[in-house]
Amino acid sequence: MFAALIALAAAAAPAAPTGIWEGTVGTLPVRACFVQQDWGSFGSYFYLSRLRLIALSAEEGRANVYFEGNGAPADQPRWSIESVSEGRLTGRWTSGARTLPVRLSRVSAAVGEEGPCGSLAFHRPRLEGVRTVTARATTDGVAYTRITLDTRSRFEVSFETFALDGESEAVRRINAAVGQGLAGDPPQWFQCIRDSLAQSPFEGSFDESLAPAMITRRWLSVAHHWDGFCGGAHPDSSNVHRLFDLESGREVDLHDWLNESAVKRERPDGSDEDIVTLQPAFRDAVLRDWRPENPECEDVIRTADFWDIGLTRQALVLSPSLPHVVQACGEDFTLSFERLGPFLTPAGAANLRALRAELPPG
Repeated sequence: MFAALIALAAAAAPAAPTGIWEGTVGTLPVRACFVQQDWGSFGSYFYLSRLRLIALSAEEGRANVYFEGNGAPADQPRWSIESVSEGRLTGRWTSGARTLPVRLSRVSAAVGEEGPCGSLAFHRPRLEGVRTVTARATTDGVAYTRITLDTRSRFEVSFETFALDGESEAVRRINAAVGQGLAGDPPQWFQCIRDSLAQSPFEGSFDESLAPAMITRRWLSVAHHWDGFCGGAHPDSSNVHRLFDLESGREVDLHDWLNESAVKRERPDGSDEDIVTLQPAFRDAVLRDWRPENPECEDVIRTADFWDIGLTRQALVLSPSLPHVVQACGEDFTLSFERLGPFLTPAGAANLRALRAELPPG
């Protein structure tokens, strides 16, 4: 008898709705996706008229019932899936006393490791019409084009970069590097969206910008900011400096301008890249005049091994790379060119002399 009851319950429960679906909620066209994981299931959907994603979280203790959004389940509209076959899904959408039929057909599309809700097949309608907007701008008397992503308010994404004028190989190389977030199909910025949707019904969101901080005859210094959430335990953020050689178009690591008294290089077994950290003497020189406002940050900063380095017209700008839990301690420090001499390689010293020769007297 017990086995019969189990079999009856299994037969009564609809199959998992894993996959990509398209149809209607009431009379409104929608596209939906559902993911089945070992720990549970979730989904997302959007109305084809609006193209903004709505999360569907599984309601605890109720098979194939999903509530919308991220508020208290009792306050949210919900989907109750009643039947799932190879090509059809039916159910009910309810909000308070209002009920609408859900009728969907399976979208025939292969998906990869990103899963149904992170797939290009699911999001393609949302990406159509996303564009870039351009405007002219100037830094240090040099004109360039500012490029801003316009997502039509469909994604929680803000992305801005730039493009230098000209058609030389160096300019093309630099423009490709700073425009990488817009390249590809799907574009690289979309990776944050799909990374979050691999493990949850919520898409990623971020704010990213790349802008010239300094332009000389030889060097382009870029300020690169990123802040957002792409899945995982917590949001993340970074502010880094990037340096490009305008003669070759290659990106330059300012650690390479520093000698062994300033940086330590170690190559782990099996790796083709060095791990570069600051030597204590150089870090002490950077922090020589620093008096922390927050005493709890002092040990965090003074023991930080990994530092971002940027170039200005008067100094190097250095900022520690800190774990998320202590990122509030982060700040920028400067080391003037006058004090930098003992820490430079011969090539670094030559580059610095050339830069200073460009500067106006005084």
